[in-house]
Amino acid sequence: MRTRSMGALGALLLILGATISASGQEPAAGAVPVPSQKPDEAPATPPRPAEAPGVADGEDQAPEAAVPADEASEPGTPPPPPPAGTVPVPEEAPPHGEAPAPGPTAPEAAPPPAAGGADASAPQQPAPAYVSPEKARTEPEPDAPQASPAAVTPAESAEAAAAVEDATACESELTKRGAEFEVGPSLSEGACGVLRPVELKRFSSGVAVLGETKMLCRSALALDVWVGEAVVPAARTELGGASVEAVGGGSTYVCRDRASENGISEHGRGSAVDVAAVTLKGGRRIVVEPKAPGTDEDRFLAGIRRAACGPFKTVLGPGTDADHADHLHLDIAARNNGSLYCR
Repeated sequence: MRTRSMGALGALLLILGATISASGQEPAAGAVPVPSQKPDEAPATPPRPAEAPGVADGEDQAPEAAVPADEASEPGTPPPPPPAGTVPVPEEAPPHGEAPAPGPTAPEAAPPPAAGGADASAPQQPAPAYVSPEKARTEPEPDAPQASPAAVTPAESAEAAAAVEDATACESELTKRGAEFEVGPSLSEGACGVLRPVELKRFSSGVAVLGETKMLCRSALALDVWVGEAVVPAARTELGGASVEAVGGGSTYVCRDRASENGISEHGRGSAVDVAAVTLKGGRRIVVEPKAPGTDEDRFLAGIRRAACGPFKTVLGPGTDADHADHLHLDIAARNNGSLYCR
């Protein structure tokens, strides 16, 4: 208790001295105000100059109000007195030779991202293993494996696939008509060949086929239509009601050039069939050749020749040229603009 009383007394003396200095008046000589001492209190002991204010005998003292640093007095003006009950505490100077502790600093700004939003510190991505050259290669790669060359182009393969589909559809139609036939393995001889060659045994009209045949199914179908819808009715009309026994006798597939033109003959593609004779029931045989005008055979051959120009695209015979003087040449080869050639 005594120590606290002495500290309070020292603070009071400091406040009193500051007030007198601010008023500009000096106390009278010998007039030093001393607070009166109560009879029951012991004589006051002056504060210890060696101790810092606010610390005594290891006891904690209440925190003191700080004086704002920015309220500096103008030159020649005494500082304002501290509030009552506050003891000014001088700022503690840093030890000799040490710089004052730095104050809080603003956080450093983050570096801007790299161009394109990629992190510059990220690892570089590996380059692709293949980069397309500016100009296409025209020779095989030195280390590339070799494959055997194709016999047909992809376009030709697509056409072949369409041809197979058409051939099977034709075979179904020929079966529905009632024709008797067999389908053999496809033939290929250089520029010649026949896809799924058909060997006719008997037409749907019941007429037999003279000789061996190998032709495209579309040629066989056209021949079956012509025999049933033209040859059989013409025999009844022009030959006194005769019935047809067999038709044919000429060649079908033969790998050869055309007789009068350059290029492969339509026989070499299975498109053509030659008709050399028509056999009637009873044994009468009508050979395809020039006949005397006005005879029944002349009218019969003229009628069936004209009727072939429709199911077939090309019809040739006696009178066309010397190569066709003894048979009718019938083929289904397409011509320009879908036209026919019947002569």
